[in-house]
Formats: sequence, structure tokens, C-alpha cells
Amino acid sequence: MIPNMGELALLYSKWDVQQQRKNKWKQSRYEALDYYKGITKEYVSKYFSESTLSKVPIGNVNITKRVIDRISLVYMTPPVRQYSNEDTPDYFLEKDLKLQRLERMTNLLDGVLVKPCWRIKDDGTGCIEYDIIMDYEPLFDTDPLKPYAIVYPIAQKASVLDTTPEQFVYWDAENTFVFDKNGKQYTTDDNPDMVNPYGVLPFVECFRDGKPETDYLDTNASRDLIQTNLAINVAETNKNANIMFQSFGYLFVNGAGIDKDTMQIGQDKINYLGVDGSISIVSPPNAVPALDESIQSSYKMLAQNYHLPTSFVEGTTAASGVALKLRNQELTDNRKSDVVRWRDIEYKLFDLERLIIAVEQGKDAGDLEDVDYSESVEVLNDQEQRDKWEWELSKGLIDLADILMQQNPDLDRAEAEAELELRKKVEEVKEAPESALLQALSKPVE
Repeated sequence: MIPNMGELALLYSKWDVQQQRKNKWKQSRYEALDYYKGITKEYVSKYFSESTLSKVPIGNVNITKRVIDRISLVYMTPPVRQYSNEDTPDYFLEKDLKLQRLERMTNLLDGVLVKPCWRIKDDGTGCIEYDIIMDYEPLFDTDPLKPYAIVYPIAQKASVLDTTPEQFVYWDAENTFVFDKNGKQYTTDDNPDMVNPYGVLPFVECFRDGKPETDYLDTNASRDLIQTNLAINVAETNKNANIMFQSFGYLFVNGAGIDKDTMQIGQDKINYLGVDGSISIVSPPNAVPALDESIQSSYKMLAQNYHLPTSFVEGTTAASGVALKLRNQELTDNRKSDVVRWRDIEYKLFDLERLIIAVEQGKDAGDLEDVDYSESVEVLNDQEQRDKWEWELSKGLIDLADILMQQNPDLDRAEAEAELELRKKVEEVKEAPESALLQALSKPVE
């Protein structure tokens, strides 16, 4: 049943205006996205006067993006998926890239939807693209943790001359349509009855720590990360102001009869002060080292909150593989639970992909048999790597072709074995005995 447009518009207005908690929820998400993109000027400028900011650059250290990207390890390397129908992946467009971004947005916002969409490419063939939906309105019936419908805004056209009102998409298990903020409903030629052809909500929910138990919107858009980033940006701005205004000290002039209106201030200016005039300078204490220390301390505590070692703040330094493994142990342990959660999302996503292919193409996509996530790369120094290879060779766990493929990931096993065979032949030629003629010629004459 298609809902009454007036009631839907009124319901949306109530969610948008009257529900203060939802407004704060949405605002925190927009703020987190701004920090991830490095758009922080409006948040920092609240702590300084306009006259100060007109002379001082605003500090902008994007630790939000750095931390979120670092802890998003599951899709850092694309997983290996096994399908019963080998042609099924041909329908997927940039799936690994989208899922990598989806993981990062989930870690940032703690509550994101992914929607596989059937679209037609320029060559006329169909494909499945993946829309990451970060701003949405869930509608509930009897189950407060399971929405029966989803409403989300359509991306706006990047044109200053476009006057189209903001539009939204409505989906439930039976219907789908587009409407604008004025309540006007839009239909399309290929779906005039506004029927949901899939019979289900075509979304997969992605939560950072699983679906909340008490409230569907009980999620946290990385508030500790955002607030620390704000504090560091404010401290950086203060440091810039300290350098700008105090690095050369405070200049003052004494004396009678000095015309202050004609005095010029600048490093390349000289003023005549008269007989009794004097000019002096006061050097305040250098607060920059203290500000740097405060910023580093906040940064390190934040890193530890996200299972990152303090070396993440200080930068990488040469270390053995064992030392690196110990430093990143917390992050590695946390990744294990992430893999379990994202494997479940992969299967739920494939259920939708299979349904879309069946409806749009009338084909059976088969089954997703397995999703193999690559283990995190073990960093070893040269000696540790040689010792590891020698031990694995002695136990029969690997052969020389495996070592060659590790050194050059672009090679497959057949190419690696061919390369080894070629090297073997070259060595045999070098070690072959010289011919009888060469031996006779090289023999000394008696």
C-alpha cells in the first residue's frame, strides 16, 4: 500500500524538526564527515575572534581520516570470493573499492546502509553498482529495531542554476518512489505503478559493533575522535598565533613628542624617535614546545583508544618483525572480530545481488561459496625473512616457486616454475664441462 503523500511529508517533517535527539544524531554524523574530509574551519573558528583569524591561519590536522583509514583493515586487501557461477562477478562494478569505503564509513559513523543498484552502462549492458547511504530515515512499525521502510535523499545536482527541490527515495517491501520536500510524487515510465520489483528492502545494514540492542539509532559517530581532533586543531591555531604575534616579542616606544600616527611597524622599518624617545622589546616565553607536547600527548591517547601503538603518532621507524607484531597486536586482535562481521555482510549482500540479477536478467547467479580475507602482512627484516623461508622449505610447507611468487606477486605458479626452470638451464650451461678442443687448446705445451 502506497502511503498518503501528505502523511509521509508530515511524518518526515516531524522527524526533521521535532525530534531533537534525531537532529543531534544527524548533526554528529555530518560533523564526523566534515572532519574526515578535513572541512573543519567553521568548528575551530568558534573559539577565536574574527580579528585573530584574519591574521592567523587555522590549524587543520586531519587525524580523523588517518585513524579511520588505519583501523579499517578488512578490505585493505580485496578478499577472494568463490562463486558457484564463475560469470556472476561480471555484473559487479567496482565492488572492492566501494566495500573498502563502506568499511571506513562504518567505522566512522557506526551505522551505514549499502544498497546494490541495477544500472545500465554506456555500452548498454547492465551492472550492479553500490550506493553507500549515510543519511537516511528508518520508519518503524511494531519492531523498533527492524524498519519496514527506508527514506533517503537523492544526491543533488552540482549546478548553481538547478532549481529542482530536494528529492527523496522511499522504499518498503512493496513500493518505491521519489518525492520532493514539497510532497510532490514522481513516477517513471518503466515503473508507473511504483512497485518494488524485489519484494524486500534492498539494503544491507552495517554497524561498527553490531546492531544496537536498545535503539536503532543508538550509534556513535566517533565522538571521541572528533572532539580530540577539534582540541588539536584549536591548539594548532593557538600555536600559529603564538608564532605570528609573539615570535619577535612585543615592541613599545617611550618618549615625549613622538608622533604615533606617523610611526611604522615592521621588520624593515626605521623610525626617528627624537631626543628623548626610546624603543624597547619584551620577549615572552616560548610556548610552542609546550603546545607541541600537549598535541602529541592527546594524539597518543587517542591512538591507544583505537588499538594503535604510540609509534603511529611518532611515525614509522626501522624495527624487527617481532617488534612490529607486538606493537600492532591489539589492532590485529580487533581485526579478527571485524572479519567475522564483514563476512556475514558479504553473504547478506550477495543474497540481494542474486535477487537483483534474477529479476533484471532472469538468470541464476548461483551461490557465494566462500569469502577468504587475506591475513595482515607480516613485516620481517631480511634475515628474519630468510630464516622463515629456510624453516618452511625444510618442513616442506613451501617450495622455491612459492618464494618467487612472494617476491613478485604478479607471477602465478606456472610463470614462477617456468622462471625457475630457465634459471636452472642457465646454471647448467655455466657448469657444463669444457669441450675436448677447448681443453687441448688451454693445455700448456711441454
